[in-house]
Amino acid sequence: MSGEPVPLIFLNCSSIFIFGKDEKYAACPIENGTDPCYLLREVHRAKEFRTYFLAILPIILSVIACILNFGYLIAQLKCFSQEKTSFKKRQVFLISRSLSIILANLLFYVVVIVWKANGFMYTSAMIFILIGGINFLSVTGTYIGLTILLYTAIAHQFWYMTKLTLTHCWLIIGLIWILSTASSVCIGLWGATLFYPESAPISCSFEKCQQPLAIIIVVGLSICYGTVIGLYIAMMARLHRLVRKSSLVQSRSKSNSMTAMKRLGLNMITFAVGSVPILVVCIVALANLRELSSLGEGCKSPCKTFLHSSLFVEVEILASVAAIVWIIAMIIDPVINILADKKLRGLFSKQITRVSQRLRRASTKSTISTDDQ
Repeated sequence: MSGEPVPLIFLNCSSIFIFGKDEKYAACPIENGTDPCYLLREVHRAKEFRTYFLAILPIILSVIACILNFGYLIAQLKCFSQEKTSFKKRQVFLISRSLSIILANLLFYVVVIVWKANGFMYTSAMIFILIGGINFLSVTGTYIGLTILLYTAIAHQFWYMTKLTLTHCWLIIGLIWILSTASSVCIGLWGATLFYPESAPISCSFEKCQQPLAIIIVVGLSICYGTVIGLYIAMMARLHRLVRKSSLVQSRSKSNSMTAMKRLGLNMITFAVGSVPILVVCIVALANLRELSSLGEGCKSPCKTFLHSSLFVEVEILASVAAIVWIIAMIIDPVINILADKKLRGLFSKQITRVSQRLRRASTKSTISTDDQ
């Protein structure tokens, strides 16, 4: 217990008052009728969310996602060198998706470093939005490409085998990345002004710029999401009818096609479940945009944090939900693909066996050297 007295305005909540940290809030000008203890609790809640749900938990999940996707990428590259050209066409889209997820995780660490060094400001918000945009748009483009590719492989086999080359697939992947990056840079530069209008290098007023921009971003993301899901449902409905009725499809080809359709279906479920909370977060942020944008107005100070503590809690919850759900989807995606592919399962089981054997040998050598000493 500290010998210093609790400030008068915090006497009713002395049990939650932290000596050495909360004294700076005592002199803040509180409006009549506002409970200072409520504001203090909200400040503590915001800090707890920031520490555990926007830093520690996402970083742990991000490390898991990075390891899984890196291992999955290595397995894909090994399979890619062994596959026939027809299977490689699908493989390049899966490789692109894994690279997108790994890049997003690496850039997420950049966000955390910038945030810890300078606090959450325009730069960190811009990078955060940029990462989310690149990952969402590149994965969206990849799923659209995979869906159309699978439909073409089944419905138009001759054209797929003779006209569509591996070079065409690489060019499509390159176009997806160029468009995703260009769009995400624009979304990041202008999107961060929604929350930090005064510190942004771009002038953006609320009525003429911020609100229309927020609506365009939310509508654009919703259209991308709806396009992926709608196209998948339409293509799968036609493919199921085609696979069942067509006598030209051989039994082995039909089996491979059905397996690919089921695997893509699981991936689509992951995409749908992982993207819905992000869209909900965007819609909630749009509905409360005027209040949220006020957090970026004026200079950062303890009193600003204290007086707007409830808004900071809302921002922390929105950002943490988006980040956690986003990263969990990155973890589930490679797991589904590994479990659904016998060849990948075999590669992973062999790799795990090798790693466990090396660890046993290392532990045995260390035990022997300790005994000799």
